[in-house]
Amino acid sequence: MKRLSLTAALLSAVMLSGCGSSHKIETAAVIENVSVDSRGGQIYYTFFRLTGGDTPDGTEIPADSFEQACDLARREYIPNLSLAKLELLMINRDICGEVLKRDIEYISTQSSFSPMAYFTLCDSQTLKSVCENTSVQQLIEEQLALCKSQNADVNISYLSLFNSYSRADSGDVTVPYVSCDGEIRISAIKISK
Repeated sequence: MKRLSLTAALLSAVMLSGCGSSHKIETAAVIENVSVDSRGGQIYYTFFRLTGGDTPDGTEIPADSFEQACDLARREYIPNLSLAKLELLMINRDICGEVLKRDIEYISTQSSFSPMAYFTLCDSQTLKSVCENTSVQQLIEEQLALCKSQNADVNISYLSLFNSYSRADSGDVTVPYVSCDGEIRISAIKISK
């Protein structure tokens, strides 16, 4: 009898102990990389989801700004969008004058973004490479850290770039530039504030 009661109590504990009050994180909505490019005069923000595979899972969203792209993503493309794990923002150098300052200012107002996440300008081939293999993002992040160690003036994070833009002095800011012609290369370039 004692054994039967103990077995029944054990089974009840196992069956009723579930995770009823826990929250499941929808990894399909966790974004780790955003690239910004243009085609035919339209700017596209591609949100790459956190994935364990070799092939990136990106959603391309036509928008005029990062703020608008985030709003559209939440409403129409990626329900439960989370940018808390965003590690890298890559902007095509050809359109940086249109989007860079505005998008960095928007990011600076968002408390959910990591202030240490990386930023870089890049060429079209680099953006294409990021769409083809998830290891490219990791390689770019490693190269950005190396670039920073070799050039203290280069702004590789959102926060450092925002602070450079906010300084009263006029002139140029130094940012990283990633190019891909068979292999990933990174350099520090100057752009106007």
